[in-house]
Amino acid sequence: MLNRLVMTLLLVVVLAAGVACAADEPAPAPEPTPGEATGLDGEALLQTKCTVCHDLERVLEEDADAVGWAAIIDEMIAKGAQVSDDEAAAIAEYLSLQ
Repeated sequence: MLNRLVMTLLLVVVLAAGVACAADEPAPAPEPTPGEATGLDGEALLQTKCTVCHDLERVLEEDADAVGWAAIIDEMIAKGAQVSDDEAAAIAEYLSLQ
């Protein structure tokens, strides 16, 4: 009987320690999206970089996801648009959320 009580108490202590350890672990931070990671304002960049050649209405008529916008922006860079990789990521993310 004493042996059974000791085993039960030991089990309770082990389980409590496991729960306490799990509670101490912070949840991992979510990975930032490409635009968030750059800290750049995609909307402002759109206004300054893209409206050199296009009006906003033409840009906003396109319907693409972030990958599609990245491809479109890459095409524009190939045609001479002065946009860095970080700026392109921020613009693509902004446009994909519109």
